[in-house]
Amino acid sequence: MARLLFANIRKEDIKNLYEILKKKEEEYIKKRVHAIILSGIHKYKISEISKIVHLHPNHLRKWIKRYNKDGIDVILNSPKTGKRKQITEDIKNKIIEIAKIPPRKLGLLFSTWTLHKLKRYLEENKIIEKISHETIRKILKETNIKLKEATIE
Repeated sequence: MARLLFANIRKEDIKNLYEILKKKEEEYIKKRVHAIILSGIHKYKISEISKIVHLHPNHLRKWIKRYNKDGIDVILNSPKTGKRKQITEDIKNKIIEIAKIPPRKLGLLFSTWTLHKLKRYLEENKIIEKISHETIRKILKETNIKLKEATIE
């Protein structure tokens, strides 16, 4: 049988949680707070809370675990969504430049680049903090560079 999950509400959070419900906060925040209150104070099961706040049980578990770990701030300051940082032209040019260099000339133990190997190289050498292989693919496609056609030296 699955272990029941409840929010561990801190005494100092109780007043704040109820105030958030009364304020004109975004609906998604109110749902999270309502779920935390139902779980932590009233000891409702996740399946019951799901029917009340109209959120999927997995979503509720995620937010209750986040609350238990990091407190009320995590409910109010959720991870940001939307458009990611733009990669500068300088970084794009550096990626293209490196993709044109045979890996062995850079002291690597392989002859051709793959998107994943190029990603690892760029991140490990601090050319960019983080980049997806899909972003690399798009940059290379814009300039008609095909890694599979690279020469082996």
